[in-house]
Amino acid sequence: MRHVVDLAWRLSSPAARSGRHARVWQDAAGQAVGFAAWQPDWATLDLLTRPGPQRGTVLDAIFAGAERLFRRLDEERGEKLPYWIEYREDDEHGAAVAAAYGYTTPGPGLAQLEHPLTGLAAQALSPRGCASRVLVGAAEADAYARAHRAAFASESMTGGWKARTLRVPGYRPDLDLVAVAPDETLAGFCVGWFDADRRLGQVEPLGVDPRHRRAGLGGALLGEMLHRFRALGARRALVETDPGDAAAVRLYESAGFRFAHAVRRVGRVMAG
Repeated sequence: MRHVVDLAWRLSSPAARSGRHARVWQDAAGQAVGFAAWQPDWATLDLLTRPGPQRGTVLDAIFAGAERLFRRLDEERGEKLPYWIEYREDDEHGAAVAAAYGYTTPGPGLAQLEHPLTGLAAQALSPRGCASRVLVGAAEADAYARAHRAAFASESMTGGWKARTLRVPGYRPDLDLVAVAPDETLAGFCVGWFDADRRLGQVEPLGVDPRHRRAGLGGALLGEMLHRFRALGARRALVETDPGDAAAVRLYESAGFRFAHAVRRVGRVMAG
């Protein structure tokens, strides 16, 4: 599982917190040795296993449980659909696991971009009439959810989900940026996650309400986040995006991000 820096964001999702869609495996000493969650909001099976002699057994259990869940979802839906897992192109273990459990159908992947956090340009000003600041905690969770749904044309984000992210380990209020429009609505947002041990930051997610695009708001939020990462001691910053989203790629490249790795997506349709 490549989600290390932004793991708290993934674990705060409704599916990851559901006993129906997520499970943790422990060894005899009570130490977590495996985790899996079907994430319908990203249409992927997140999984993480600890290296060791128990790894094969845990993987067998993860994929057996996933297959039971996926068959049940197919029955409820009345239609068979592919289920996806993802791994970075240089993750040989991830590729081998995917193939071993029958996840071989290629799907649309992601591009992982990286910024060295050197030579940062001066922070850009927000567009006229807009102001950037940090989110005002749970009091703005619903407002954030509305902005998120507008930015991604999706109904998945809720105020409850956003509120949970404010309570997870690793959340930093100083890395939860929003842009406020003249009418006091939230016009955009940029959430950052920081791993002090790896000195690594990750942007997840960044979005702008369609009504406020093409004014430089996304670039201003992103630039401020990069400066905040560097002030915390980060040496690099990561972001993942759809390589076919030309506008997003242009935004990240204009801020100094460059392509680092492809994220492969492979799927399986449950037979029978």
